[in-house]
Amino acid sequence: MRIHNPLFIKSKERSLSNRQKKALADLEGLIKSGTPQLTMSEIATNLNVSLRDLYEIASTKEELILLAVESLLMKIGADKEKAINLTDSPIAKIYLLMEQIEMQREILLVSQKTFKRINGLKDFMDSYENYYIEVIKKYLEKAIISNEIVSIDTSAMAIILSGLSRDLDKKYLKKEDKMIPSNALHKIIEVIFKGLKITE
Repeated sequence: MRIHNPLFIKSKERSLSNRQKKALADLEGLIKSGTPQLTMSEIATNLNVSLRDLYEIASTKEELILLAVESLLMKIGADKEKAINLTDSPIAKIYLLMEQIEMQREILLVSQKTFKRINGLKDFMDSYENYYIEVIKKYLEKAIISNEIVSIDTSAMAIILSGLSRDLDKKYLKKEDKMIPSNALHKIIEVIFKGLKITE
Protein backbone atom coordinates (compact mmCIF):
# COMPACT_ATOMS: atom_id res chain seq x y z
CA MET A 1 0.00 0.00 0.00
CA ARG A 2 1.44 3.35 -1.00
CA ILE A 3 0.85 6.89 0.02
CA HIS A 4 -0.78 9.18 -2.48
CA ASN A 5 0.42 12.73 -2.33
CA PRO A 6 -0.80 15.30 -4.85
CA LEU A 7 2.59 17.01 -5.00
CA PHE A 8 4.56 14.03 -6.18
CA ILE A 9 2.95 13.30 -9.54
CA LYS A 10 4.53 10.52 -11.56
CA SER A 11 3.74 12.22 -14.85
CA LYS A 12 5.64 15.28 -13.63
CA GLU A 13 8.62 13.17 -12.59
CA ARG A 14 8.73 11.65 -16.07
CA SER A 15 8.70 15.12 -17.60
CA LEU A 16 11.88 16.17 -15.80
CA SER A 17 15.16 16.25 -17.65
CA ASN A 18 18.06 14.10 -16.42
CA ARG A 19 19.67 17.27 -15.06
CA GLN A 20 16.52 18.13 -13.11
CA LYS A 21 16.17 14.59 -11.78
CA LYS A 22 19.77 14.74 -10.57
CA ALA A 23 19.08 18.12 -8.94
CA LEU A 24 16.08 16.66 -7.10
CA ALA A 25 18.17 13.67 -5.97
CA ASP A 26 20.97 15.99 -4.79
CA LEU A 27 18.43 18.09 -2.90
CA GLU A 28 17.37 14.91 -1.09
CA GLY A 29 20.98 14.62 0.08
CA LEU A 30 20.92 18.20 1.40
CA ILE A 31 17.74 17.46 3.31
CA LYS A 32 19.12 14.26 4.84
CA SER A 33 22.24 16.09 6.00
CA GLY A 34 20.13 18.77 7.70
CA THR A 35 21.37 21.69 5.62
CA PRO A 36 20.26 25.03 7.16
CA GLN A 37 17.62 27.30 5.64
CA LEU A 38 18.54 28.22 2.08
CA THR A 39 16.99 30.50 -0.50
CA MET A 40 16.12 29.14 -3.95
CA SER A 41 19.22 30.89 -5.28
CA GLU A 42 21.42 29.25 -2.62
CA ILE A 43 19.83 25.86 -3.30
CA ALA A 44 20.59 26.28 -7.02
CA THR A 45 24.22 27.15 -6.21
CA ASN A 46 24.57 24.13 -3.89
CA LEU A 47 23.11 21.82 -6.53
CA ASN A 48 25.07 23.40 -9.35
CA VAL A 49 21.97 24.09 -11.43
CA SER A 50 20.24 27.23 -12.63
CA LEU A 51 17.29 28.87 -10.92
CA ARG A 52 15.33 28.17 -14.07
CA ASP A 53 15.95 24.43 -13.62
CA LEU A 54 14.56 24.58 -10.09
CA TYR A 55 11.50 26.61 -11.04
CA GLU A 56 10.75 24.15 -13.82
CA ILE A 57 10.71 21.39 -11.19
CA ALA A 58 8.50 23.35 -8.78
CA SER A 59 6.97 26.81 -8.81
CA THR A 60 7.87 27.59 -5.18
CA LYS A 61 10.57 26.69 -2.67
CA GLU A 62 7.94 25.04 -0.47
CA GLU A 63 6.79 22.76 -3.28
CA LEU A 64 10.38 21.94 -4.22
CA ILE A 65 11.27 20.89 -0.66
CA LEU A 66 8.09 18.85 -0.26
CA LEU A 67 8.72 17.12 -3.58
CA ALA A 68 12.21 16.12 -2.45
CA VAL A 69 10.95 14.96 0.96
CA GLU A 70 8.17 12.94 -0.69
CA SER A 71 10.69 11.36 -3.05
CA LEU A 72 12.86 10.31 -0.09
CA LEU A 73 9.89 8.82 1.75
CA MET A 74 8.74 6.93 -1.33
CA LYS A 75 12.17 5.35 -1.74
CA ILE A 76 12.12 4.15 1.86
CA GLY A 77 8.57 2.88 1.38
CA ALA A 78 9.47 1.01 -1.82
CA ASP A 79 12.34 -0.80 -0.08
CA LYS A 80 10.22 -1.82 2.91
CA GLU A 81 7.27 -2.77 0.72
CA LYS A 82 9.31 -5.59 -0.80
CA ALA A 83 9.89 -7.10 2.65
CA ILE A 84 6.26 -6.54 3.69
CA ASN A 85 5.03 -8.41 0.62
CA LEU A 86 7.24 -11.42 1.46
CA THR A 87 5.36 -12.26 4.67
CA ASP A 88 1.77 -13.44 5.06
CA SER A 89 1.52 -12.58 8.75
CA PRO A 90 -0.37 -9.32 9.38
CA ILE A 91 1.54 -8.83 12.64
CA ALA A 92 4.89 -9.32 10.89
CA LYS A 93 3.75 -6.75 8.34
CA ILE A 94 3.03 -4.28 11.15
CA TYR A 95 6.53 -4.78 12.61
CA LEU A 96 8.04 -4.00 9.20
CA LEU A 97 5.68 -1.09 8.69
CA MET A 98 6.71 0.36 12.06
CA GLU A 99 10.35 0.18 10.97
CA GLN A 100 9.36 2.06 7.82
CA ILE A 101 7.46 4.68 9.82
CA GLU A 102 10.47 5.25 12.08
CA MET A 103 12.86 5.64 9.12
CA GLN A 104 10.50 8.06 7.42
CA ARG A 105 9.95 10.00 10.64
CA GLU A 106 13.69 10.64 10.83
CA ILE A 107 13.49 12.32 7.42
CA LEU A 108 10.39 14.29 8.42
CA LEU A 109 11.92 15.42 11.72
CA VAL A 110 15.12 16.58 10.01
CA SER A 111 13.01 18.38 7.40
CA GLN A 112 10.90 20.03 10.07
CA LYS A 113 13.97 21.14 12.03
CA THR A 114 15.79 22.38 8.92
CA PHE A 115 12.88 24.01 7.10
CA LYS A 116 10.78 25.38 9.96
CA ARG A 117 9.00 27.91 7.79
CA ILE A 118 7.99 25.61 4.96
CA ASN A 119 4.26 26.03 4.50
CA GLY A 120 2.44 22.72 4.27
CA LEU A 121 5.09 20.59 5.98
CA LYS A 122 2.99 19.98 9.10
CA ASP A 123 -0.05 19.07 6.98
CA PHE A 124 2.22 16.83 4.93
CA MET A 125 3.40 15.03 8.09
CA ASP A 126 -0.16 14.71 9.37
CA SER A 127 -1.28 13.14 6.08
CA TYR A 128 1.40 10.47 6.47
CA GLU A 129 0.32 9.65 10.01
CA ASN A 130 -3.35 9.43 9.00
CA TYR A 131 -2.44 7.13 6.14
CA TYR A 132 -0.50 4.78 8.42
CA ILE A 133 -3.33 4.68 10.94
CA GLU A 134 -5.54 3.26 8.19
CA VAL A 135 -2.92 0.76 7.01
CA ILE A 136 -2.18 -0.51 10.54
CA LYS A 137 -5.93 -0.77 11.22
CA LYS A 138 -6.38 -3.02 8.17
CA TYR A 139 -3.48 -5.26 9.22
CA LEU A 140 -4.90 -5.52 12.75
CA GLU A 141 -8.28 -6.53 11.35
CA LYS A 142 -6.59 -9.24 9.27
CA ALA A 143 -4.64 -10.38 12.35
CA ILE A 144 -7.92 -10.83 14.25
CA ILE A 145 -9.47 -12.80 11.36
CA SER A 146 -6.40 -15.05 11.15
CA ASN A 147 -6.44 -15.57 14.95
CA GLU A 148 -3.05 -13.99 15.51
CA ILE A 149 -4.45 -11.63 18.14
CA VAL A 150 -7.57 -11.28 20.25
CA SER A 151 -10.45 -9.07 19.15
CA ILE A 152 -9.70 -5.41 19.94
CA ASP A 153 -10.70 -1.91 18.94
CA THR A 154 -8.53 -1.76 15.82
CA SER A 155 -9.04 1.98 15.33
CA ALA A 156 -7.78 2.82 18.82
CA MET A 157 -4.83 0.41 18.62
CA ALA A 158 -3.85 1.74 15.18
CA ILE A 159 -3.74 5.29 16.56
CA ILE A 160 -1.60 4.13 19.51
CA LEU A 161 0.86 2.22 17.31
CA SER A 162 1.17 4.91 14.65
CA GLY A 163 1.88 7.53 17.30
CA LEU A 164 4.34 5.45 19.31
CA SER A 165 7.53 6.59 17.61
CA ARG A 166 6.32 10.19 17.46
CA ASP A 167 5.44 10.37 21.17
CA LEU A 168 8.49 8.44 22.33
CA ASP A 169 10.80 10.50 20.15
CA LYS A 170 9.31 13.71 21.56
CA LYS A 171 10.18 12.70 25.13
CA TYR A 172 13.45 10.98 24.22
CA LEU A 173 14.72 13.93 22.19
CA LYS A 174 14.28 16.25 25.17
CA LYS A 175 16.24 13.90 27.43
CA GLU A 176 18.90 12.41 25.15
CA ASP A 177 18.94 14.86 22.19
CA LYS A 178 18.47 11.93 19.79
CA MET A 179 15.70 9.67 18.57
CA ILE A 180 14.68 6.59 20.51
CA PRO A 181 16.71 3.53 19.37
CA SER A 182 14.76 1.35 16.91
CA ASN A 183 15.43 -1.78 18.98
CA ALA A 184 13.78 -0.12 22.00
CA LEU A 185 10.72 0.72 19.92
CA HIS A 186 10.65 -2.86 18.62
CA LYS A 187 10.64 -4.22 22.18
CA ILE A 188 7.74 -2.01 23.16
CA ILE A 189 5.69 -3.22 20.17
CA GLU A 190 6.66 -6.79 21.05
CA VAL A 191 5.25 -6.35 24.57
CA ILE A 192 2.00 -4.96 23.15
CA PHE A 193 1.48 -7.86 20.76
CA LYS A 194 2.47 -10.41 23.39
CA GLY A 195 -0.45 -9.17 25.46
CA LEU A 196 -2.80 -9.39 22.46
CA LYS A 197 -1.70 -12.85 21.36
CA ILE A 198 -4.29 -15.60 21.51
CA THR A 199 -3.25 -18.25 24.04
CA GLU A 200 -4.09 -21.91 23.56
